[in-house]
Amino acid sequence: MVRMSREQIIRLGRLLCMHYRPSELAAEIGCHVDTVYRSFVPSGCPHQRDEKGHIWIIGTEFAEWARAVAKRKRIPLGEGEAYCLKCRAPTRMTGHLTIKPTNRYLELVVGECSECGTKVHRARARRHDNDERADS
Repeated sequence: MVRMSREQIIRLGRLLCMHYRPSELAAEIGCHVDTVYRSFVPSGCPHQRDEKGHIWIIGTEFAEWARAVAKRKRIPLGEGEAYCLKCRAPTRMTGHLTIKPTNRYLELVVGECSECGTKVHRARARRHDNDERADS
């Protein structure tokens, strides 16, 4: 998964219609060169390899791809749902739900995936003891 900061997305406007080496691209957008090799290229950023195997990235094509990736929508979760990393989908939390307060504002709800039975976690706004709402 590719994550870019707001500052990096703004810097995409600086890229020209020319071939960049991964180190040059990393310097232009303000990330580490390993991010280009380990995150961007495996995630499908448009690139070419020359006869020696060097990677070349066209700046404008990369900017277009990165903006499209950044606009991907979050998956909305309903009440009592969590995202299962094994199923790679939102699932209903089943079994005994454990609620662990993490700080003044958040609590962690732990349950089981309804599909595969794996332990799933979901952070939510903390509900105080006087609140009568409970997860089903």
